[in-house]
Amino acid sequence: MSNVCFAYVHVREAISQQIIEQHLTGSLPSERELCATYDVARSTLRQALGQLEHMGLIYRKNRSGWFVCPRKLKYDPMQHTSFLQYTTAQGFQPSTKLVEQKKQKPCKEIAAALELDARTSLTSILRVRSVDGRAVVVENLNFSNKHLPDIDKHDLSLSISILLKNTYHQHDVLYDVTVESCCLFNPIAQLLDTYDGALGLKVTRIVRDKDGIAFEFDREFWRHDALMIENKAKLHF
Repeated sequence: MSNVCFAYVHVREAISQQIIEQHLTGSLPSERELCATYDVARSTLRQALGQLEHMGLIYRKNRSGWFVCPRKLKYDPMQHTSFLQYTTAQGFQPSTKLVEQKKQKPCKEIAAALELDARTSLTSILRVRSVDGRAVVVENLNFSNKHLPDIDKHDLSLSISILLKNTYHQHDVLYDVTVESCCLFNPIAQLLDTYDGALGLKVTRIVRDKDGIAFEFDREFWRHDALMIENKAKLHF
């Protein structure tokens, strides 16, 4: 048993060191080649690869094998700025695909969060955001039509934060944010080009105006290996 443990640890550390030192980039050799290189069984190799995946060093692409994770995006969930702004500021090329847009009645969770009754409608969208051509987050955004009239008439594939500032004059907003680990199940996993049940990160956000009135409820489903959460705040004691 100890020999098996030593084997997968050896493989994990060897591959991680190559990645850190940038001797290994892009796609990994096939599992057959890696087994031959490290003289281990496929089950041992997959245990090492699974841990490297959870560490955010490698990822699986459907039907394409294993890849070294690209540089991570620094992301502040409390920042009221556009995806375009903070990605380009870090040297990434962002893109957005609007998957779905519809008007609907709120579910109980959203109705309670936005203090809406069952008769009030929402504008809901689902969109995928990518950096350098790689899908990193699926956003499910829900807007109160009562507080943001005619929002469905705007191009919601563009920056919502800019729309809120320029059209609805929401410059000073308040965020209620929770961040938790999750599994990425289909169809979310498919939109992120990963497998059903992959490790992910869920960010839930309620957006309020300066008077504390909630008008937006968001869920973001991130690839866990695509981002680094960063928040800079001044503390007063």
